[in-house]
Amino acid sequence: MTIRRILLAALIAVPVLAPHTASAGISVCDLQSPYSLRVQPQQLVFSRTGGTPAEIVIADGRLRVDGRDVALSAADSRRLADYEHGVRDLLPEVKAIARQAVGIAFEAVGQVNAAFASSPADARAQAKRMQALAVDLERRIESGQEWSDAEVEGIVQNAVGSLIGDLVGNVTAQALKVAFTGDEAAAAELEARASAIEKGVERAVERSTADLERRAEALCPRVLALNQMAGELEVTLPGGGRLDLFAPKP
Repeated sequence: MTIRRILLAALIAVPVLAPHTASAGISVCDLQSPYSLRVQPQQLVFSRTGGTPAEIVIADGRLRVDGRDVALSAADSRRLADYEHGVRDLLPEVKAIARQAVGIAFEAVGQVNAAFASSPADARAQAKRMQALAVDLERRIESGQEWSDAEVEGIVQNAVGSLIGDLVGNVTAQALKVAFTGDEAAAAELEARASAIEKGVERAVERSTADLERRAEALCPRVLALNQMAGELEVTLPGGGRLDLFAPKP
């Protein structure tokens, strides 16, 4: 199932500010965090499982930790307000990168669909289904009032995963048919077709993801500036620690 692996790589190799799961935290721009991030209309919510604090909320210069308000100096309140504004300013480009990632994934699936559909009619029907899914996903990414990278990534993976399952089923059915008939010429043709489309998809994915990674890396100066801003906070959390949302990767 090398083709399946390559198609999935189109999705999971390019997250920018996105954790793979809500519990995995964030890894970006040589920084890492145990928290996942949800951007809501009125606040930023950093949350994790299995650690303390479990939830940190930043809202208009105010700080709430595990449901309790934390007193801030005037300087820290300004820093947190600026931090929140900076995160929100990043969101349009993050959404644009997510939409581009959707395009890469669906383009890869489309190439395999065209090569291995069971019939021209099936290929057209599958292409129409993919187009509708892609349009819906891009609309949901762009129009959502809230943003959670983990949830968006999960939605896209589920959608593309179902399409990949159908395509893998088609390839498997064709392979079994050839195996049962013992037609060596047909087997060689199927293998050659699979090899050619695999290489083509891999090249296309590599080119597209390289461009996407460059676009994501262009955000790093702003991300690092935000991390520096957070590092200047003087507030002490209820447990006595600092507000460490991110740390350099080891």
